[in-house]
Amino acid sequence: MSISQEIESKINIVELAGRYVQMKKAGVNYKALCPFHSEKTASFVISPVKNLAYCFSCHHGGGPIRFLMEMEKIEFSEALHILAKEAGVELKTDYYKERGEKTGDIYDMYRIATDFYREEILRDENKEKLNYLLNRGISRETIDRFGLGYSGNPRELFTRMKDKGFTEQAIIDSGIFVGPGRDKFYGRIIFPIANFAGHTVAFTGRITDKGEPKYLNSPVSDIFNKSAILYGFHLAKSTIAKEQSVIIVEGQMDTVALHQANIYNTVGISGTALTKEHITLIKRFTKKLYLCLDGDKAGVEATFKSLENLYNEDLDIYVISLPDAKDPDEFIKSGGDFQEEMKKALTPIAFYIKEGAKKYDITQMTGKKAIWEELKKMLKHIKNPIEIDAYIREIGKILNLSTDVLYSELKNFREKRIIEDVKKQTSFERTELLGGYMRLYGYFDLFLEKFQYTLEDGMSIPSFFVIKNLLSERESGKNNGAIDLDRLSAIELFIEEDNASLSQEIITQKFLELIGYLNKICFEQEKKILLENIDPNSTEYMIERHKLQEKAKKIGVKFN
Repeated sequence: MSISQEIESKINIVELAGRYVQMKKAGVNYKALCPFHSEKTASFVISPVKNLAYCFSCHHGGGPIRFLMEMEKIEFSEALHILAKEAGVELKTDYYKERGEKTGDIYDMYRIATDFYREEILRDENKEKLNYLLNRGISRETIDRFGLGYSGNPRELFTRMKDKGFTEQAIIDSGIFVGPGRDKFYGRIIFPIANFAGHTVAFTGRITDKGEPKYLNSPVSDIFNKSAILYGFHLAKSTIAKEQSVIIVEGQMDTVALHQANIYNTVGISGTALTKEHITLIKRFTKKLYLCLDGDKAGVEATFKSLENLYNEDLDIYVISLPDAKDPDEFIKSGGDFQEEMKKALTPIAFYIKEGAKKYDITQMTGKKAIWEELKKMLKHIKNPIEIDAYIREIGKILNLSTDVLYSELKNFREKRIIEDVKKQTSFERTELLGGYMRLYGYFDLFLEKFQYTLEDGMSIPSFFVIKNLLSERESGKNNGAIDLDRLSAIELFIEEDNASLSQEIITQKFLELIGYLNKICFEQEKKILLENIDPNSTEYMIERHKLQEKAKKIGVKFN
């Protein structure tokens, strides 16, 4: 038996996979929504007998090692090392040398550092730092739960790691030190940041006295990407799954404070807003999300940015706005009832209007029109018609406006944006897009009806040969090889994606706009040829100009 087989034989795949997905019993196996791709019908199967977790739709997953590698996006050696510790299997000290890798394991370094910082905060000489946390209402139990610590000796941790067999360069490369023997987080309260499996992958150091920066974070590394990790998620995930909701706050102190208040389905973002990676992780456990970021200007902007990232993610979203622009930590310490504020949580629309009312007087018509202009910019991103309907009704109710008028306004706004997007499209020539529409929707006859010039007239337009060849092939029923079918297929795929949520009426309108563009080019060419060699003061010029004006009206182009 190989070392990897020995380790896997001692790992319970159901327990391992259960850290990442919600599963239900299905005969002798378990089933869950796949953590590797988005789906509505569970195709991810966990087999205790085979010790396997595998998706039969996207074909990701496998045994414990392969599953962990793909979930955490780590190398074989890292997954092996993590599971070896869980299985109680000791790897050979020269294991990494045999594989030609650096000695030691960065996870080991962070585990050693976490233990060291926890020891430090409990030393008598650092009692003041422990009291700093206790005086902020954080209990010893919560301190232990989050593994909070203190960096009180700038060099001892470096020495300890060397004694454990790590090289100086490996220690420095870990991101914990700024140089040989100098702890990056010296003099700061330490918040270990854990990955989904609960292994420390980074630190945040908070200063307790005056100084900048207030918070100091580990750099991005092979095992840490703040846009993909939510602080405290490894502690909160079971409660999130049980209560079917998650509360998103800003940073470590707010997360700790809410857990201290027995609100265990709370996690924190380390960056400026909720990212797509965060959202993917959350959706594995719940469809209900509360945003409770700081109430200052930066926090409000972060809330808006998070809401943008949440568009079309099929989640029920609420925003908690705490009184007096307090953050959750301050609010709880002041005796506030957070659960009560959750009951008052705003929908995204209500939040937009609440913030907009700070700039506009929404009791007046000018204010209503101004905030509606901003709301339209948000609504244009929403694809689901049921969601749009709910939002329109809510806006109408809050602003006391007719929903019929709002629907009409939004329809005109969206159609105008769609047409402008076509005009701005630079990846493909407009003639190529026309060819894609003709093949995809069968608009050949419509093109011939609406294009007011001959095919030869159009040949001076870039890539018009695509349209000519398509019409020729349609007439002959043969592929003459003159068309790049791969490129045309790519164009069709682009059009399908771009039009996925549009009605046939709007799709046809986009096609007609493209034809109108070709008519305009051909008309300008015709005008130039007819008028450039005629004396502007002559009768002939006036006659030809009048003919062109009439033609312009007929084909719907402007005459200048």
